[in-house]
Amino acid sequence: MASPLLQMLKSATDAFQRRSFADVERICQDVLNRFGEEANALLMLGLVRAARGDVAQAVHYLERARHKNPGHIHVLSNLGSIYRQLGRVHDAKKVLEEAVRIDPRFGPAFNNLGNVFLDLEQRGEALRCYERAVAIDARHADALANLGRLAEEAHQLERAADFAKRAMEVAPEHLQARLTLARVFQRQGNAALAVPALEALLSLQTLPPNLRISAHGFLGESFDSIKRFGEAFAQFDAANSLQANMLSEGYGDIGFLSPRRVEQLTAFVDGEDLSHWRPAPSVEQSPVFLVGFPRSGTTLLDQILSSHPQVIVQEEQDALVDVCSALMPGGGSFGFWADLPQHQIERMRGLYWARARAGLPDLSGRVFIDKLPLNIILLAVIFRLFPQAKVVIALRDPRDAVLSCFQQRFGMNAAMSQMLRLGSAAAYYDKVMRLWALYERKLPLAFHKVRYEDVVTHFDGEIANLLSFLGLAWDERVRGYADTARARQVNTPSAAQVVKPLYTSSMHKWRNYSVHMAEILPVLEPWVAAFGYEPSLPLGMSGQEL
Repeated sequence: MASPLLQMLKSATDAFQRRSFADVERICQDVLNRFGEEANALLMLGLVRAARGDVAQAVHYLERARHKNPGHIHVLSNLGSIYRQLGRVHDAKKVLEEAVRIDPRFGPAFNNLGNVFLDLEQRGEALRCYERAVAIDARHADALANLGRLAEEAHQLERAADFAKRAMEVAPEHLQARLTLARVFQRQGNAALAVPALEALLSLQTLPPNLRISAHGFLGESFDSIKRFGEAFAQFDAANSLQANMLSEGYGDIGFLSPRRVEQLTAFVDGEDLSHWRPAPSVEQSPVFLVGFPRSGTTLLDQILSSHPQVIVQEEQDALVDVCSALMPGGGSFGFWADLPQHQIERMRGLYWARARAGLPDLSGRVFIDKLPLNIILLAVIFRLFPQAKVVIALRDPRDAVLSCFQQRFGMNAAMSQMLRLGSAAAYYDKVMRLWALYERKLPLAFHKVRYEDVVTHFDGEIANLLSFLGLAWDERVRGYADTARARQVNTPSAAQVVKPLYTSSMHKWRNYSVHMAEILPVLEPWVAAFGYEPSLPLGMSGQEL
C-alpha cells in the first residue's frame, strides 16, 4: 500500500490533470502542513500559480522546491520556463543547462532551453536543442512545432510544413504548429488555405497574444495578396492595436532613436558650426554605414552587397549603443562634442569596434558595412568618430515606406512603437527626414543615395554605381543575392521578400490603401517631392487615389 504522502501527491496530480486547481492547492498545502517542505507539492503549487498567471508566486514555490531538491528535473525545467516568462533569460539559461546536465534524456528541458536560446538570438543553439528534444522523443509536439517555426523562418517551407504536420499528429490543436502551417500556405501564395486557417486560429479564445498578433499580420498579408485591401488593413490594424495594448507604459522618450531625441539632435545640428570641431584622429579603416528609414530597401542592399566577395555586412548590430551612452546624456546637451579630446574619440572607436566586429571573420582587405537603418539618426555621432566614413542612404517612396512599416510586426522599442499607427509613423518619418536633410547639408561625409525603385527597375546600373562608390569592381555574384539571403539567417521583417527575385509589386502599394492614408499624405508630400516621386495630392484634394 502506498504511503499517505504518495497517496496525497497522486490525488493532487489527478486534480491538476482535471484542472481542479483549488483541490490541488488544498491537497498540497495539507502535504506541507503534515510533512514540511516537499518538492513535489511545491512544484504543483508553482504550476497552479503559473496556470493562473501569477508568475511571481510560481517562482516563489518553484525556488522553494529547488532548494529542497536541487536535482529535481521537473522543478528545474519548469523554473527555467517561468524565469523566461519574466524576462530573466540568463537565469533561465543557467537553470535549464543544469537540468540537461543532470538528465540528458529529458526532452522538455531541451525544448525549454531552445526557447531561451531563441530569445538570445542564438538560433543555431536553439535548433540543436529542439532537435535533441525530438531525438529523445519523436512525438514531442512543442519541439516539432518549434522546428517548424525555425524552418519557415529559414525559408525551408516544405520542411516547415512537415514539422508542423508532425506536431499536429500528436496534438491536433497545437497553436504554434497551426500558425506555422498557415504561414507556409500564405508564403506559398495559397490564400484559399491560409485565410480559413488563420481565421480559425483567431476565433480561439485560448490563442495567446504573441501568436494572435502574428496571425492578424499573416491574415493581413493574405488578404493583401488577393486584393482585399480593406480587410487587409483591418487585420494589420488589429495586430498593431493588440501590440500597442501590450505596451503597458509605452516607450515614450526612452532610447537614442526616440522622437524627442530626433528633435534634440535636429535643433543641435541646425545651430552648430561643425567647422569649429576639434579634428578627430586619423584612422586606418572606417566603416561604411548603410542607413535609411525602415522598409526602404536596406535589407535588399545588404543581401546584394553581401554577395560580393570583398564585402562583409554586419546586419542590425547596435554597435553604437555604448558610444551613444557616452555622447548623448539625458538632457539633450551635445555642445561638448566640439572639444572631445582625441584619446576619448579613440576610446569610443574601440567601444564601437568591439560590438561591430562581434562574430565576424577577419576584415582585412574587405569593405566592412554596418547595416542598421535608423543609424540615419546618429550620423552626427558617426561623423564625430569616423569623419572619413562613407554612408549609403536607402530611399523609397515615403508613402510605401510608411505603409510597409505599419504592416510589419517589429520588435518594440521607442522607434518601432511609432509604426503601430499610421499617424505616428508618418510623423516620425517627417522628423527623421528633417534631420537627414540637415545632415546632408552640413556634414562633410561621403553620401550615396540609392532609391529602392531604381534598384528594382535598373539593377545593373544602380548596383554598379553603388559598388563604384565603395571602391569595388562589378562581380556577377551580386545577381545571386536571393541565394545569399536563403543561406543566411535574415533577422528583419524583409526576410520573406529578399529570398525572391526582383519584383515590382511593392512599388506604389500605397495607392491600394489611399483611403486609409488620406490624413497622413500631406505630412509625407514634401518628401515625396524632395525625393522625386509623383505627387499624390493635387492642390485642394486629400486622400483620393489618382
